[in-house]
Amino acid sequence: MKLRNTAIALGIGAATATGLSLLQVNKDLIVGSTAVVVGAGLMISLKDKNDINLKTRNYEYFFNRAQDKFELADYEEAILDYNKALELSPTEICLVYSMRGNAKRNSGDFDGAISDQNKALDFDPLYADGYFNRGIAKFKKGDFDGAIQDYSQVLKINPKDSDAFFNRANVKKEIEDMKGACEDWRTAADLGDEEATNSLKQFCNL
Repeated sequence: MKLRNTAIALGIGAATATGLSLLQVNKDLIVGSTAVVVGAGLMISLKDKNDINLKTRNYEYFFNRAQDKFELADYEEAILDYNKALELSPTEICLVYSMRGNAKRNSGDFDGAISDQNKALDFDPLYADGYFNRGIAKFKKGDFDGAIQDYSQVLKINPKDSDAFFNRANVKKEIEDMKGACEDWRTAADLGDEEATNSLKQFCNL
């Protein structure tokens, strides 16, 4: 079963965000009205520094930090940062809901994962990754018919999605529809999927 981690580089990463925070502090040390002179140097109050740090912790900061935690399999902490990203982003709702759903799925919360993919699809019914990721969660939950329907919906949106063909074939194999599985593996193989080619050789006598 192929996974689709919809991680993409958005704006600045967590490390870059921290760096920008420091740059912003240095800038305010020079021109900020809250800076105070101490001896020959300049200092900024701790409260103002914390305010600046909070301002740099925008949607990109929390989303990218969540992505880092996701890659480290720290799903519970990733979910907390996805929650914060959802609070701060007016535009990337589908992506964040889908990624939070993936984190829930990987932590074993399949119902929560399906619910988050539903929320992503509520915002954009043509969001293919939402159907793809919901299909994975349904497969893991044992809802094979639902998974097939979701992969079929992905293929309506993108008829050349080899991953969707491959995953749908695996679900069909699970329900012993070997004819359908072999057809989907063949299509995926024709689209360049090497794993599908191997499955054809192993299960379809090809």
